[in-house]
Parts: sequence; structure tokens; C-alpha cells
Amino acid sequence: MTKTQKLADLADLVSIGIATKNRWQDLKITLAKILEAGLGEIPIIIFDDASEESCPFDISELPLNVKLKRFTESKGYIHRRNQLAQAIQTKYYLSLDDDSFPVAGSLSAAVEFAESRQDLLCLSFPVYNPTIEEFQCQSQHKLPYQVRCFIGCGHLLHIANFLQLSGYREELIHQGEEMDIGARGFSHGLYCYHFPDFQVYHTASNAGRNWYRMDFYGARNNVLWNDWFVPNESKLVKQSRTLISRLIQSVKFRRLGQIKGELAGFKDIPRYKTYRKTMSLELYREWQKLPYS
Repeated sequence: MTKTQKLADLADLVSIGIATKNRWQDLKITLAKILEAGLGEIPIIIFDDASEESCPFDISELPLNVKLKRFTESKGYIHRRNQLAQAIQTKYYLSLDDDSFPVAGSLSAAVEFAESRQDLLCLSFPVYNPTIEEFQCQSQHKLPYQVRCFIGCGHLLHIANFLQLSGYREELIHQGEEMDIGARGFSHGLYCYHFPDFQVYHTASNAGRNWYRMDFYGARNNVLWNDWFVPNESKLVKQSRTLISRLIQSVKFRRLGQIKGELAGFKDIPRYKTYRKTMSLELYREWQKLPYS
């Protein structure tokens, strides 16, 4: 089989989905890097979550199989990624941020591994941030292995299994949606695996990050996750430890977002009690033994 034939076969199985907003320059670099990685035949769907300005370059002129859809009302990245999963027609959805792209390894090999797992929810990949020179997700073994979940800037979703779980919970708004669906999948016999031989760069910078928003939703959603999944016999201890940890971090870094997020999480518990599907103690212990991503 020729390389062109392999790419054609890959294009029948995988599409790239990107949600973006107000970062056209980052997106332009990402598209160039996708082409540079030899993935120009893979279908690419981009959903623009109501950017303030239209795309400043002509996407149709790029030598890529790419489509851009622009929305006039912002719904957030979680909503757009759910929409991408519903819109994509292939079996797998390679989800990339508008500032992340593959740099090494074989997507074909990743898909080959995915095809060997009937219980697959998602493949996690090693993700390196060259801007701060740190791994956001680092491989712990040379061969693929099971993990709890994945990180949003670069992963491969099995779309049917993702949609079987009803996709991401948009009520989480920001942060924690991957851990949530990873736990839901785990409880239903659908698992996440880490595949070491396909590396992604995430060029995000800490400059301009909304730390309050991250702290708030990180803490809020952590409280909700504990309520939804932690066994009843462990829940009080887990919530107490989480609260104390957040208090210490809030005082240490002088950021109130974590405390406000904790309070918001406890306030929201009754609102989302229908999502409570606590794991058995045995299943929870199995979950805790797994690497994060």
C-alpha cells in the first residue's frame, strides 16, 4: 500500500476538529503545521465561536481539506466541541486546540491501536508546551496504557462511544469536562488510553490567562465531580481534603477564585444531583490507581 493510499484510508476514519475564537494567527500556524505533518488529506472542521472579527486569511486557498463554520453567538468551547462530535462523519475525531498541532509520531499507528480496542473512549497523547518548555502530559511508558482521562488540547475521540455517553456536560462551563466524561466512560466499561507515539505541541502562553476564571471553575467542578462519582463512604473525607487544599492554595497565592468556586460547587450540588452516579468503592480504587492522562 502506498503512502497516498494509507492517507486516503486514514481520511475515511479520522477528521480533525478545532474550536476557535479570536485567535486567527494561532489557527493559521496550526493549519500550516498540520500540513507540515503530512496530514493534508485529513478532513478538518473548524467551528468559530463568534470571534469579534472574521478570519483574516482565505482558508479555501490552503492546500487542506478544511471547512470553517462561523457562529454569531458565543456558546463556549465545550458546546462547540460537542457540536463538532455530532457534525463529524468519520469514526474518530482528532480534537486540537487552535494553538496545538502534531509534531512527531504516526497518526496511522494511533488509529491502528484505537481500532484494536473495542472499549475505547479516547486516546491521550504526550503534549509538550514549547512556550514554557514543559510537558502538559508526559508518557510514562513506551507502550500504550490505560489512564483516567485526557487533556483537551490534543486527543482522539471514538465518536460513537463519546456520543453514547451524551458528550461533555456543558454545565461545567470551563475545565474538568475531560475528567467527568472519563469517569462516566470508566463506569460504563469505556476507557481512555495513552498512546506515546504521537506527540502534540501546545503553544499556549500563560500571558493573558484569566486565572480567576480557571480557579473558580476548577474548584467548583472538582466539588461537583466528588459528589457525582466518589463513593458515599469516602465522600466526606474527599470533599474535606479538597476544601482544605483549596484554602491553602488560595491563601498561598492570594487568589480568591478557588474559595468562591468551592462555595459555588457546594451550592450547585442539589441542582445537579441527577448526575450523581457514585462508583463502588472497588471501582473507585481501580480508578485512583490509573495515571491521570
